[in-house]
Amino acid sequence: MERHEAAAGAAAATGGTGTRRTGGAGRLATQARPGTPPDDRPQPRPGRRPDGPSAAEPAAAAQELAARFAAAEPAEADLLAARVFGAYGARHLGGAPQQAEPAPGTSWWHGPTVHHSTSPLFRPLGYRRIRREAPTQAGTRPTGGGRHRKPERPAATGDPAATTELRTAARLLMAHPLVTADGPHGAALALIRRHAEPLAEHFHTLLGYRLTLGPAHARLHKAPLPGRPLAGLDPAGYAALARALAGGPAPAPAPVRALLDTWRLPAELAADLLTAPPLPAAGPEVAVRRLLAETPVVRYDDLAPAERAHLLAAAPAETERFADFLGLTAEIRAEGVALFDPADELTDLALPGPGTLAQAALLLAERLVEDLRPAAAENAPPAVLVPDALIDGTLGDITDDYGMSAGWDAGYLADLAAFRRDALDLLHRMGLAAPAGRTWLLLAPAARYAPRAEPEPPTGTGRHSRPATVPAAGRGRDRQVV
Repeated sequence: MERHEAAAGAAAATGGTGTRRTGGAGRLATQARPGTPPDDRPQPRPGRRPDGPSAAEPAAAAQELAARFAAAEPAEADLLAARVFGAYGARHLGGAPQQAEPAPGTSWWHGPTVHHSTSPLFRPLGYRRIRREAPTQAGTRPTGGGRHRKPERPAATGDPAATTELRTAARLLMAHPLVTADGPHGAALALIRRHAEPLAEHFHTLLGYRLTLGPAHARLHKAPLPGRPLAGLDPAGYAALARALAGGPAPAPAPVRALLDTWRLPAELAADLLTAPPLPAAGPEVAVRRLLAETPVVRYDDLAPAERAHLLAAAPAETERFADFLGLTAEIRAEGVALFDPADELTDLALPGPGTLAQAALLLAERLVEDLRPAAAENAPPAVLVPDALIDGTLGDITDDYGMSAGWDAGYLADLAAFRRDALDLLHRMGLAAPAGRTWLLLAPAARYAPRAEPEPPTGTGRHSRPATVPAAGRGRDRQVV
């Protein structure tokens, strides 16, 4: 429910202008307010400019929007930007499990993992573990592949080449919902135009999204999503962006100039960004699909009752739709559902991924799971509380083991408090951990990156018996066995 409460709170804070406008930024900002009626008007065909804003309307909308951004708190401004621009990319977990899909109802804590296909990518030479991954069962083939292997989905019907092109265009729009002719993905604009009608139909039917095309751009109108701001912008930056979209006189700060350079904004695109009508209100089915399409993990505990009931009943059918349309593969577990991309491309954050933060976060998750994973496979909790001391001790051990040999960022190695903050934040954004007051929860999906759970050994008293109790107070040299 955390996601829904954040959205509702920001909607109340940012919605409503007092002008009772029926279009433009004021209306976009209220599109997710409770009770807002859906916009059931027929939508323009892709490539046709909608009847609507005059040349003066974007300027008025920009000024109104800039004032609202300037008065907002940071979280409110982020959500308002997601409402108005919707320019965030899809986010999915990486790595494909190498074991066959488990029986229905299996927990992430004890299900297939991607441990041996991801973690060794950044381990120093000579690293070894006592536990080894179980071999793939005879008669089964891996469900994924290397990072350069593309999704292998059969063509639905008709021309296989057209089906492949449609999927390619759809994946691009999910990752980059604003494509401009002279921007970094401008070469794909012709492909989007060629498949505009089926793309618009698929996005509308599956996600309730709208696709619009102008003379020099294509835009996928996404729904507001908390926690997905435009990179590098604070409330003042958002206000400057809104003014710049309408040709405001003040020079834009550096992050805004970089964003405008990426968007390559002609006047008709500025009008599209500022005055497009809101998306229709989403029912439980569409709301669930949007979460599946845009977020790494959809946990049942985070859903409203109607959404949870729908996903529990229709998870296989829903995930099959995304497999056909976007080439995504599903993990359906006792705690929820995650879609991942076998090609490791359709995500704005990479985990596993290169760089200090991604590597350290993945190792942190792996070791915390090994320490805290519930022993019983039946009725395992969806999350476990992580003691602060365990986080600090584990991160210290990881830094000692890998920091110098893996060439990690010297700033993080010198400031473990910042290292801890940013590593946990990355795990949070990827749906693997969540803050809980002053400490943290480790969520069950984190176990997909740890070694597979082993059956509990029988308790014995001989000298070769394994220890019966291991305190969760740290790892490595600081851990004591009693």
